[in-house]
Amino acid sequence: MKPPSIAACLAVTALALAATAQATEQKAITNADPASAASSPTANRLLKFNTHKVSQVTLTLLQDAPVQNGWSPQVRFAGQTDLHTCVFHLPKVGQVVKHGETAVATIRCNSPWQLYDNGLSFEAFQGDRKVAEGTLRP
Repeated sequence: MKPPSIAACLAVTALALAATAQATEQKAITNADPASAASSPTANRLLKFNTHKVSQVTLTLLQDAPVQNGWSPQVRFAGQTDLHTCVFHLPKVGQVVKHGETAVATIRCNSPWQLYDNGLSFEAFQGDRKVAEGTLRP
C-alpha cells in the first residue's frame, strides 16, 4: 500500500481547518505567491477568516510572565507579514499558562486574517518581542 503524498496530506489539513474555523473564502493562487510548492498550482491555497471567528489553537508560552484567559498579544500567521490583535481564551476558569508550558485555547482576532497552506503556525508578539508560538488545530 502506497503512503499518502505530502500534497494529499496538506489538502486534507486545509479542508479540515476550513471546516473547523469557518473559513469564509478560498482562493487559488500560484507558486509565484508566498505559499508552499508542495501542492499543485490549482489547489485552494489561501484561507481567509472573518473578524471575530473563533479557532482552536495550541499555544506554547516563551515569555517569563504567565498569561491568563483574555490575553491579547499581536499575532502573525504563517506566510504573513501583518500583525493582528487577537484574544486567547483558555478553557478552564482561573487557568494560567507559565513559561515553557503548552496549552489548548481558542483564539479570536479583531481583524480579518488569512492562512496559506504552508503551515498552520503562528507567532505572538508583545512589542517587538516574540512571546509565544503555536499552531491552529484542525
